[in-house]
Amino acid sequence: MPQEILCIGMSDSSAGTGIQADIKTIQALGGYAATVITAVSVQNTVDVFDVFPIPKSVVHAQLNAVMDDLKPRVIKTGMLVNEDIINVIGDFLDHHKNLGLHYVVDPVITGRVGKTLLDKPARDALKRRLLIHADFLTPNIIEAESLTGLAIRDVDAMKHAAEILMTLGVKNVVVKGGGLVSDKIINVLANEKGVEVFEQPRFDSRATHGAGTTLSSAIACLMGQGHAPREAFIQAQDFLRGAIEAAEIIGSGFGPVNHAYKMRA
Repeated sequence: MPQEILCIGMSDSSAGTGIQADIKTIQALGGYAATVITAVSVQNTVDVFDVFPIPKSVVHAQLNAVMDDLKPRVIKTGMLVNEDIINVIGDFLDHHKNLGLHYVVDPVITGRVGKTLLDKPARDALKRRLLIHADFLTPNIIEAESLTGLAIRDVDAMKHAAEILMTLGVKNVVVKGGGLVSDKIINVLANEKGVEVFEQPRFDSRATHGAGTTLSSAIACLMGQGHAPREAFIQAQDFLRGAIEAAEIIGSGFGPVNHAYKMRA
């Protein structure tokens, strides 16, 4: 029976990221994705043109409906839109803290072209209400800069940012270095055992829409299947690499990764 993963985030009209990428990733890895929609976005592979938040009462009702029937082992959050919705999720996590659920946070703060999607009150609420519950946090460099106040220009700064984020209560942090100027993709993983650096050759592709969502969803699914956080990250990183390499270009901007590449092999 597939493990149930609850994904909380934004709908993407181009289906490359957000809830649609969550579902594709988890299905490809053999899990079952339940969803709570926090916003509907107007976007394609080129840009995010508008975001329409779902009322917090509807977010709360979706959470209750899922938890009354399904038994997710892991909760994964992506785009949470505003402070009100973050507080709904915070109340939910506080209420269910004794269930032993794992929690993966993809802190979506900016869009692909740098537009701010989460304002400062919401970012502060994210740090205050949610990170204390997090088993895994997966910021990219821009998100790590926003959450820590650091300027991240090299691997040492990535390590420092990961260590700072752990002081907020997170058990495992991966700072994703795809945006770092380098001929390699460098990710930094920090936990109570220390800090590790993972390097892969950079693969030149514009089929990277939803890459961050895919990585965090894969981590959530693999943890739900019983993998330890470090192993879940390593396997998720490999899954994402394969999904980018196997992708065909869709759209005129940054097209989606190919979540189904293993299913078609």
